[in-house]
Amino acid sequence: MAEASVQKPFVAGKEKFSPLEDLVRSALVRAGNFSPSRIDGEVMMMMIELANRVIEDVRKHPYWNGGDLDYYNDPTEFRAIPDMIMIDGLTAHYLIQQGSEKAVMFLQLYQALMTDILLTRQDGNVRYSVKPIEYSNKAYR
Repeated sequence: MAEASVQKPFVAGKEKFSPLEDLVRSALVRAGNFSPSRIDGEVMMMMIELANRVIEDVRKHPYWNGGDLDYYNDPTEFRAIPDMIMIDGLTAHYLIQQGSEKAVMFLQLYQALMTDILLTRQDGNVRYSVKPIEYSNKAYR
């Protein structure tokens, strides 16, 4: 399956994933900070910590099969996690950290998107079906 992860191809260049610093800017805009270009060092260090939380979320997700992921140490690094998952995860964790009323909604959107993307990457776009088996009633056998 072709990886179509990059949200800002003009920033990522030839890479398949965007650098953390650009994902942070997108997350801050979505969280309501309309001047993300003025991010100071302390905010970026906090965002690295939040990005590492997103890495932990992805690592423990049952549909993740992309192997082990290293933590971010620098905002110029990128990881093999789809950009949309990183942006939504950073936004959700930032809003939780800020105590925002929007945090619950963004957390739900983040978790649903992560499940959808990882399941699609694992199985493709397939139709699932369930056939319940009832052994106590012979009519179902």
